[in-house]
Order: sequence, then structure tokens, then C-alpha cells
Amino acid sequence: MARVRWWGTGLVALTLLVLGAGLPLLDHALGGGLMVLPAGARLSVGTERDGVRPVSFSVPSAGWRLRKGRSSLGTNAALTRDDVALNLNVVVPLGTLDAGALWDGLQRIVAAGGTARLGSGPAPITTSEGLTGLTGALSGRGRIGTASVFARDTLGATVTASGRPAAYRRLAAQIEAIVRTIRIAP
Repeated sequence: MARVRWWGTGLVALTLLVLGAGLPLLDHALGGGLMVLPAGARLSVGTERDGVRPVSFSVPSAGWRLRKGRSSLGTNAALTRDDVALNLNVVVPLGTLDAGALWDGLQRIVAAGGTARLGSGPAPITTSEGLTGLTGALSGRGRIGTASVFARDTLGATVTASGRPAAYRRLAAQIEAIVRTIRIAP
């Protein structure tokens, strides 16, 4: 009868354990793909035209971080701070676009996800550059926040921000300040 040795299987299992559990822990300890943004940093998102991305916004204070793994500056920017997530997405419609249609579309997308919902009756919002849009409450599974939409004829932006209630309330003024800096190039 042949003698069975399990050390090879054990070595493979140990390697998989290190790769499966150890690397994510190391990634988290090293910052997890986060880029610290200084106060006043301006981020631009969207497909570049003549070296410029069409949608931009500013971060009013230090402490916000860009989640590089969840951001693709051609389409979106994902920021985080103190258990609050802020996501800006560029919307390129097939036809003309207005904030009401964009809000309705965002409401359907959020509802389809099944974990959050938008409040009814969004309110008008105007950025410091005079861009008008709609904003309203966002909630779900122990998180609260806001959603905002802005549209020009051929380009739009959606912004969602949410976090645990205490964390979101602490940062609500900063989130509103970020939203009010959004620009969409004509």
C-alpha cells in the first residue's frame, strides 16, 4: 500500500489562505487604493475633449480620499471620508436631457438595487456657477444621505452621498459644499 502525503495539499491551502485573506488585509493596512485629497482639490471627470474633462467639482476641506479602485475618471469619481461615501457619475444621454428626466432615471436605478431609495419630491438646487438641478433625500439599510442631479442638453451628472446617520450628519455641510461646486462644461 502506498503512503499518502498531504503536505502538498496543505501548502496549496496555506498559499490560498495567504492570498485570499492576507493580501486584502495588507491592502487595507496600506491605504487600500485611497488617494488623500488636499483642501481645495479640483477633480475632473468625463471623456476628455481637448485635454479637459467636462464635469468637475472641488473638495472644500482636507480628509476626503479618492477611492482609486472604484473611480474611473472617464465616467465617475468615488470619494470617502469617515464612513461616508460620495459618488459622482457622468451621464451621457442618447437624446436631450433635463434634470427631471435624470432624477426619474436615478430613482429607477436606486430602486432596482434594492438596498436604498430616493425620497419623493426633489427640491431645486443651484451650484455656485449657476448650474441648476434637483436634490433630495437618500436612505437605506442604516444609511442616510442625499442625491443630486444636474443636466445640460447633452451631458449630466448624478451625485449620491450616504453614510451612517451620525457620520453623514457631521459631513452634511461639506457634502453640500462639494455638490455646489459642480460644473458641467457647455
